[in-house]
Amino acid sequence: MRNAMLATMEEWQRRIEAYCKEYDIPIEYLANTLYEPKVVPMIRGKAFEFSVLLALQGILDEHTWRVSKTPMNAQQGAHDIDVNITHLSSGRAINVECKLAGKGRFRHQSSGSSEISVKCMRSRTLGEAMVKALAPRFHVTEAQLKVHNDQYLPGDFDVVITSIGNAFYETDPNTGFFTWTPTSDGIAFLEALRAKYGISPEMPLKDFAFSQMYIAKASDLAVANNGVRCTRRRCTKKRNCGFIPNYPVITFTTETLEPQTPWHYLSNAVRVLDGFVE
Repeated sequence: MRNAMLATMEEWQRRIEAYCKEYDIPIEYLANTLYEPKVVPMIRGKAFEFSVLLALQGILDEHTWRVSKTPMNAQQGAHDIDVNITHLSSGRAINVECKLAGKGRFRHQSSGSSEISVKCMRSRTLGEAMVKALAPRFHVTEAQLKVHNDQYLPGDFDVVITSIGNAFYETDPNTGFFTWTPTSDGIAFLEALRAKYGISPEMPLKDFAFSQMYIAKASDLAVANNGVRCTRRRCTKKRNCGFIPNYPVITFTTETLEPQTPWHYLSNAVRVLDGFVE
């Protein structure tokens, strides 16, 4: 086992050295580069895709499902696929969008429930030319797409998977670095959630928070007469515009700490995925 671990570390080191040489990065400043406040969010978002890949491979039966990830560099207007799930017997492919919770987006409500908002928006807004080209493809008017030009439609992917850990980070005003700074309400919420599942208190809350992943169908997150209301001031269809809000909310009930529909624990992913196969 030790020899295998050493071989893995040596391979990892070789790949790091090759990467720095390929892209002309001073290897002695690689860590400094990775800590740059502008770089961290991009790396964390991309790394989360691999966390989802590993989590799904551990949850789904390999004889029923195949979980894969193919490097892509999609052009604007053509959405890339973060993780792909394939139902082997039917061949049905299910596209997964991986989104971290919004930074600092935990809220404890006066009712006792808790809310975590998931950051779910396009990395680039659509310019005039792209709006004109894409509106017919998306089956919306140009005016609608202009109002919602940084928002997704359910057709962009099938499901969203998130981790709640990022909701307990803030930006340090002095250093600009992202720091783990949950509020007292946030700590109480995480401790209660950890106790609910019998997780040892020795497990750091930060590690526990990032292990908590949730899944929802994209169609259930969109504004479509389902109780979700569009907050865009210029949107003329507040209750059924069809776009996914920039920050869909996961609500945890007071009594059970269960996520409310349409969100489900990732461990229950099969319940969601079966709906695409039936």
